Amino acid sequence: MHFPKVSEITTTNVIFIPKQAMLSEAIDIMFNFEHRYVFITDGDNYYVLSIYDVFRIKRERGETAFPLSELDMPKIPKVYKSENILETLEYLHNDFEQLIVLNEDNSPYGVVSQSDILSNIDPDTLMDTYRLSDLLKMKKRNRWINQEMITQEVFEVMEHHNHDAAIVIELQRPIGIVTTKDVLRLLKRKVDLSLPIRYYMTTPVETVPQSCTLNEALQFMKDKHFKRIITVDNEGRMVGSITQKELISIAYTRWVKMIQEYQNELQQINEKLERKSKKFEKIAATDPLTGLYNRLKLLELFVTEYTLMLQRQHDLSLLVIDLDHFKRVNDTYGHNIGDKVLKQVSNLLLHELRSIDILCRWGGEEFVVLLPSANAEDAFFISEKIRKNIENLAMEDLPSITASIGFTQVKEGDDLHSAIERADKALYMAKIAGRNCVKSIL
Repeated sequence: MHFPKVSEITTTNVIFIPKQAMLSEAIDIMFNFEHRYVFITDGDNYYVLSIYDVFRIKRERGETAFPLSELDMPKIPKVYKSENILETLEYLHNDFEQLIVLNEDNSPYGVVSQSDILSNIDPDTLMDTYRLSDLLKMKKRNRWINQEMITQEVFEVMEHHNHDAAIVIELQRPIGIVTTKDVLRLLKRKVDLSLPIRYYMTTPVETVPQSCTLNEALQFMKDKHFKRIITVDNEGRMVGSITQKELISIAYTRWVKMIQEYQNELQQINEKLERKSKKFEKIAATDPLTGLYNRLKLLELFVTEYTLMLQRQHDLSLLVIDLDHFKRVNDTYGHNIGDKVLKQVSNLLLHELRSIDILCRWGGEEFVVLLPSANAEDAFFISEKIRKNIENLAMEDLPSITASIGFTQVKEGDDLHSAIERADKALYMAKIAGRNCVKSIL
């Protein structure tokens, strides 16, 4: 789903004039360029002058030779062109029909209107099952007039209610329409406003059935560049009209709902993926029998601990533990009993080692331990404690067992292979010395 930046939907072909300019100058610009609005600048503030304002002022004051600064005009909110379209909807959802769009240096870039937003709403985000008749039940905002109504009075009614269109009805059917563009055009031509509106209305009126979906109505407005649509029943009788603002309101609500749904769905997917990722990570990093780290994980952790050793100038020791005569256990009692012994020893090691130590099942009956911040004296003390506890391990219905341990200190320039190679040589010395003992090569 793409939500464009404000700059992508801004209308830059707008007129800005200073508040010190004369009203007559603003009217001339409005008529010459056939713009229904001109925008007034006053320092950091912006105002809008509409064709209805011109109509009202000419009716009330008669003359136009005075500065715009004397008028009480509505101030328009501002947004930056780098902002997202979603940040403009909260303004257009209220009474503002335009927003002033600024460059990053606060100079005016253009204007973003309801039309700009509507033309960038993806119809797929709207509910295909939502029909115009549903919306018409929620809110009716129509100005129906008779074709014999005096044009001046029609303009005054439109101006009073701030309607951008008046619909001419006869026998409950729409036969004509007058829009703000028509007001601008007729004022520019200085036509006789005392004549009935039937002389100036646009006819025939393009309508859509009330059974039409919101999606279809939106596409109709886009294709026709209409600011509102006129809806009729199956007999062609007038039902109501729907403005862009009402469609935007529904679209905005739908967008928010969809975003929330996508966010919830994405969060659920991420949580599932995270759980699976942790599960697979654990499988890839651990020994399935004992639950201890495997060789691959030890290699990763060794690199981390080696780097910390160099950075902090700490000691790092490595032990290799081998269970003595373990083949006899498997041959005498079977592999199931052998597996139980390995699990018991693994639990003992986890209990006796420090929380910062790293324990790995290297393979078969061999274990490797990394001892961060442990020098040779520390490593010997920990190794002896482990050896004695394995020797004294009481395992119900399981054979007693001992362990031989070789250890070394990790040196600068070592990798895991070279460190284990020295510890293995120390382990071999322990085996030659009669097993159930600790030897070292530093």
